[in-house]
Formats: sequence, structure tokens, C-alpha cells
Amino acid sequence: MFRFFCADDNIIDDKVVITGGDLKHLKTILRAKTGDEVSIVTESNEFIAEIEEIHNDEIICSIVDRLERNNETNISITLCQGIPKQTKMETIIQQNVELGVKSFIPLITERTVVKLNDKDREQKKLDRWRKIAKESSKQSKRNIVPTVEDLMTIKELIERIKKEDPVVLVPYELEDVSTLKDVLSSTGQNYYIVIGPEGGFDLKEIELFKSIGAHIVTLGKRIMRTETAGVVTSAVVLYACDEMM
Repeated sequence: MFRFFCADDNIIDDKVVITGGDLKHLKTILRAKTGDEVSIVTESNEFIAEIEEIHNDEIICSIVDRLERNNETNISITLCQGIPKQTKMETIIQQNVELGVKSFIPLITERTVVKLNDKDREQKKLDRWRKIAKESSKQSKRNIVPTVEDLMTIKELIERIKKEDPVVLVPYELEDVSTLKDVLSSTGQNYYIVIGPEGGFDLKEIELFKSIGAHIVTLGKRIMRTETAGVVTSAVVLYACDEMM
């Protein structure tokens, strides 16, 4: 069944209108017709709706059932990912959305190789990453589409963390004492996982994170790729918080 995300206030008198990319997907790929059912997902509810009218610029559906189903975690994980090369960020977003991560911050670090100085290029990347987050949300039956925020520097992230005061986890290949198990012996509700790019973090960046009380942790004796470290850390946090079977 096609899965469509919308805001709660877009459902008026048990009617919902589908437009844009979802309209195109329904009409040209799924070849939807009147009488077909679709899943309508909002932040607070999930509905079954029946297609009543199909027009060139919109599809009008009528709500026929409400589903009492919430597939979201009780904790919040923000993955702050040092921007990697090529299309690795797409894989990182896809896999972590499936796990349950709720937001992503593409991070510019000292050793970030990818340069997105051109605003048009930067916006195209963000649009692509947000599209992948939405597609992965549909596939994994999430109740929300995780946000992919604008690019952020380490210093900007530090200032944000100071305001929110989450549990901050920074896997670092040179750390050999503090482990995730140590930190997660007492669990929280709001986690920031900070992953470096291919070259890892500069020592000055690690010192900055230490200065705000971040937990610098080891992920074990083996060195993980940047696209592996985030998904492993997210999975361990979810398991420790009883969010995975």
C-alpha cells in the first residue's frame, strides 16, 4: 500500500489531498485508480484512505479507517555525520532512518574532503538527502520523515549542544578506555552521535567536544569506516534503551 506523509492539519473533514511528487508516483508508477486505498501518515496518527477523485494536479482521498500504530522510538537520536566522499551519505541516511534515527546534521570538519562551497550544489545535495530520508521512511514504515538539516560546522554544533544538553557520543579511533557500554549504563532520552569523515577527527575537535562534556568512546579494537560507525553506534544506543528486540 502506498504510504503518504502529511501534516495533521492537512486532513480536513476526513479528506486529504495528494499533490507533488506523491501525486506523480501514484499516477504514473502505481497507476492508481479510484477505489484504491493508500496509507496516510501524520505525526500523531496513521489512516487508511480511499481514492475518490483523480485530477491532473491532485488526488482527493477520503479517510475510511484510523490505525492505532506508532513505529517511532521513545528516544531521540540525532546523527551528526562528517560529510563523506561520493554517495556514502546517501547510504548512511538510508540505513539510519531504517533504524529509527530522527534527525541528521551534515557536519563540516577539519578533515572533510568534500567541499560544497557553491550554494546551488549544496542545495542539490540537501534535496537529494532529504528525498532519501523520505523514501526510507516509507519503506521502513516510520511515522515521521526524519529531518536532514542544513550543513553545520563543528563550532556551530558545539553551540547548539550547549543549549540542548543531550547525551553526546563521539566515537574516536584513538580512544581506548571509555566504551559505549560504560556510557550507556544509565540511559537518557536525547542523544547526539557525532561521527567524523574518512580522515577522522582532528585532536583539536576532540578537545572541543571534551570541553562540553561529550563522551569520547571507542567502538572496539577494529577501525570502522565512517559509513559503518554511525549505524553501529545508533543500533547500540537503541538496544541499550530497549528500543530493539
